[in-house]
Amino acid sequence: MGLFDFIKKDKNEKKNKKGDKSIDFNSIDNISPDDLKLAKEKRLKNDSRTQEEKLKDETFRSIAMNHSNRNNRIAAVMEMKSQDVLEDLAIDNKDRYVRTISTSRITDPNILKELAYNAKYTDVRQIAFDRLGMSENVFAEIAQFDKKGKNRLSAVREIEDELILMDVCLNAKDQKVRMTAIEGIENNQILAEILKNSSDNKIFNKIISKESFSDEEILSDIAKSNEYDKYIRVEALNKLDNDSNNETIKEIAFNETDEHVCSAAIEKLDSETDLIEIALNSSYSSSRLKATEKIKDEDVLKEIALNDEDKFVRIEALKDIKNENIIKEIYLQEKDNFVRSEAIKNIDSLVNLIDISIKEDDLIVAKNALNKVISNKENYIENEDDSYDFENLLKNVAIESNHEEISKLAINNIANENLLIEISEESKYHDSQLEAVSKIKSENVLAEIVKGNKDSNIRMNAIRRINDKKLLEDISINGKYNDARIEAISKIKNQEILVDLAYNDEDSKIRESACKNIQTVSVLDDIAINDEDKYVREVAENRSKLLKK
Repeated sequence: MGLFDFIKKDKNEKKNKKGDKSIDFNSIDNISPDDLKLAKEKRLKNDSRTQEEKLKDETFRSIAMNHSNRNNRIAAVMEMKSQDVLEDLAIDNKDRYVRTISTSRITDPNILKELAYNAKYTDVRQIAFDRLGMSENVFAEIAQFDKKGKNRLSAVREIEDELILMDVCLNAKDQKVRMTAIEGIENNQILAEILKNSSDNKIFNKIISKESFSDEEILSDIAKSNEYDKYIRVEALNKLDNDSNNETIKEIAFNETDEHVCSAAIEKLDSETDLIEIALNSSYSSSRLKATEKIKDEDVLKEIALNDEDKFVRIEALKDIKNENIIKEIYLQEKDNFVRSEAIKNIDSLVNLIDISIKEDDLIVAKNALNKVISNKENYIENEDDSYDFENLLKNVAIESNHEEISKLAINNIANENLLIEISEESKYHDSQLEAVSKIKSENVLAEIVKGNKDSNIRMNAIRRINDKKLLEDISINGKYNDARIEAISKIKNQEILVDLAYNDEDSKIRESACKNIQTVSVLDDIAINDEDKYVREVAENRSKLLKK
């Protein structure tokens, strides 16, 4: 006798034929505890037993539940008359013999059905289903609860009712059993219900990969419904035929809040007209963003970039606009610094980038513009004249920029010393002026700065980098500013010039400085006696004493 030979099977009668689409899941047999209670109350009202029979049954119930000897408990069950008392023992009694024998003695189909759907133990449910002739439900019990994996798999393979297979798929603990149950289900509505209620990824993949899971109406419902996991909805979308479901796909793309589902829907749309409608009119930024990614019409992209309320949508629109005049227009109207920086990525005009570097109020945006100029320098320079023109534009940035950091960045990329001189004289940033001077290597140019620049710090920065004695001598004699002349005097050794300055210069500080480098004691002694300024005399005297040692 085989494992399942005891089950009464009638395979000619199936509850759910494969492919049947009209399934009301709310109508599936299910008896609640409240239903049980109500049914029992009705039966007890019509109880035909005598009082003596009732007392006997209660006595037998007590023995069946509490006697320490199993044989006595079983004997008590065999003596009972009441179907309801037998049900009470069958529904949740811990003794397997008591509950199964109680079930086997029940003949009332209503009570058997109550036990089949609500008994605590699977052995009782199996007997109840079998007595009701519901063989596939028996297999379902075995598939879900039998202790042996081999029995579980054998049982599920015997089930043909797809609703019962759905129950097994959703409730069996054994994944192999669940996967085997899926193999027997072809009804797309049932498969969709499993997708809605299962959390098993393998089940999900198994269903989605089934060729038979292709009902367009059901796939469409799944794709539109947020009752399903977003990944299931995406796979359902991917299986939809584009042509016959274009309106559904468009509706999802237009209204979907989930980014994954929205993206999948828009990816399936080929009509630029549909994409433009979504990009311009959808209430959801995720939909507008994904649609914008696929649009090529620059006029539409311009409209999006100028008007969309979401900055990321505006940025996406910028990416495919090649017309630099449009980009510049968008840049000028854009208030968001991040979007303006993105616009700069599509601006290649040197004049436009320089203009932004000078006028932009936001440091980061201005820096992005100037860095693009510098990094693409080779694209703007073909000959020596181009090189000068390029650096001349950088000079304008160094002088006029709204940001000192931008000014310095421009200076760091200028080599022409005439331009650096202009910056040292005209930049509105003092540190930029110093930066320009510090880049000048020609001592002749530095000498001109020393003699002509009005700023003491700039003059001193320049002269400290001059070592040519002729230039230093010229500055010491002809310099306009005494701080520069004093610094030059401290670096020269020409005694003739030093003596002449010590005797004849009108500025006492110059005479004093000259005395510090004079080597002739007699000259120093003479100055120490005759110079009109006491500080000059003191310096000369101290210098003379030092040389005499």
